[in-house]
Amino acid sequence: MRTVGIDLSADRSKTAMSVLEWTDGMAAVGLPALKCTDEVLINELSGLRPGDQAGVDTPFGWPAEFVRAVGAHHAEDPWPGRGQDSERYRKDYLRYRLTDRIVRDQIYPLKPPLPAPFDRIGAMVARWAHLEDELNRRGVRVDRTGRGPIAEVYPKASRHRWELLGGPRDMDALLAAAPWLRCDAPTARTYDASEHAFDALVCALTARAVACGLTACPEAAELDDARIEGWIHLPVPGSLALLPHHEDLTPMRPSTYAG
Repeated sequence: MRTVGIDLSADRSKTAMSVLEWTDGMAAVGLPALKCTDEVLINELSGLRPGDQAGVDTPFGWPAEFVRAVGAHHAEDPWPGRGQDSERYRKDYLRYRLTDRIVRDQIYPLKPPLPAPFDRIGAMVARWAHLEDELNRRGVRVDRTGRGPIAEVYPKASRHRWELLGGPRDMDALLAAAPWLRCDAPTARTYDASEHAFDALVCALTARAVACGLTACPEAAELDDARIEGWIHLPVPGSLALLPHHEDLTPMRPSTYAG
């Protein structure tokens, strides 16, 4: 199987993609694609074969409460946060999705994911919305819960779960932690030279965790929000070592929750 990792940005010069080929208990690391255009990304994602999995570092949607608030303001309806503390309403409901708050609470002392509706992240979500629409038009349906072949991932949180945050952010450290990765020296130097390429590689590794059922899926009470806002797939702690050894397991994604 192949896993594809994409470190998405609103700026294509900061968008990178990495592809891993998994065979016989190892994964071959290909050269990253840098400065990826929409066409490059769509062609790769629409060409996923049965059993392939992609992980994309971007929010798949905006907070549902943010969308509701913008709609209310546009229609001159009552502000949904009326009567509430303004700062808390913005921080807890407009700024972050449910999945962002879960990551914030579970992975301390990491900073929470960058908020989708604020700062420059909103432009990145808008780019993803364009890509998602084009994929759907081509018959590749994107399930924002990550149940399909394309899932939302967060490489910094994956590195935390795999205990890779304390040391240097380079290929030597990653290859020492995952000796089953096959990567020649020139390719490793290319990843070391670009933080976006390196994050794309971690996204590709996380995509493997998704395919193997080694990430947390939304529970029943979280599913409605996840379908609208997206869902960050956090790897199971310590699961990095398990990634090459799950060829014989049936992926657990479809059976982890109803939907």
